[in-house]
Amino acid sequence: MPHTPAPTLVTGGAGFIGSSLVRALLDQGHVVSVVDQIPWSRAERLHELATPGQLTYYQADIRDAEQLRTFAPDHKVIYHLSSNTENRADRAARTADFDITTGGTVALLEALVGHTGTTVVLTSSQLVYGRALDSTLLDEETTVPRPTSRFAAGKLAAEAFLRAYGDELGLRTAVCRLSNIIGGQMRRGIVYDFVQRLADDPHTITVLGDGRQDRSYLHIDDCVSALMTAAASADANCPVFNVSNLDTTTAAQVAQIVAEEFPHGHPAISYTGGERGWKGDIPVLRVRPNALTDRGWSPIHSSNDAVRVTAKSLFA
Repeated sequence: MPHTPAPTLVTGGAGFIGSSLVRALLDQGHVVSVVDQIPWSRAERLHELATPGQLTYYQADIRDAEQLRTFAPDHKVIYHLSSNTENRADRAARTADFDITTGGTVALLEALVGHTGTTVVLTSSQLVYGRALDSTLLDEETTVPRPTSRFAAGKLAAEAFLRAYGDELGLRTAVCRLSNIIGGQMRRGIVYDFVQRLADDPHTITVLGDGRQDRSYLHIDDCVSALMTAAASADANCPVFNVSNLDTTTAAQVAQIVAEEFPHGHPAISYTGGERGWKGDIPVLRVRPNALTDRGWSPIHSSNDAVRVTAKSLFA
């Protein structure tokens, strides 16, 4: 799908998904700005992309509406990826999903007051469906979410504020509910964890749970193309897009692929047991990207292919 170059802002653009999106946007000729809380010196993923006149970096707190107001309205398209990524038990962390994920979204939207027509794409999570999945295949983005974690609740609240502000301000909006996005620059998640564990113990991969946890894994390149498709499809009705693969795979199969790609031997695979890998884990997460495929999008990599490509890159 063609994309007309436009001044574009990526919040959280120094992260894994954000920096990959920035790279693709620059390749398409967009003038891109990034806002992230870390200083430029730590935004290593963006350093090789820095092009005078094409990439601008703002170090800012996504909750600071006044600072956002000084540059956010200058952009025609905004990809809003900033959110809380911590999951600690202390009180400050327990309120971060509301404070950062929801509050940061509201601050960004407040910064756009008076600027009709901006396109805003919010990255949410398929974890918002929670208990609505009940180990079944979810075909429709209209399924009522039932979040079971603070992370998912913060994302769902951000979605609601996007719709409300979008209607009030005359914005073009879209929500992208992401599955497991993987790739060589990832620094968290199951594939990365397995690779790191092999660095500590090259003889064994330990899988949390019984290994039958079943879900979609989408390569970062396919995720980026999905986000761009969503931006091109954004409108006043705030469509929701499930950003996931067309198939799923199990945690046991992920471990097997990582073991096959391990360059220093043939590690054994062990399991801690139990249906869930951790408290709040959703054992089966099967969600189809129907709204995206209806608009002509399709992934290049299957779930297993995405895992293999990622493992090869992380071991390189």
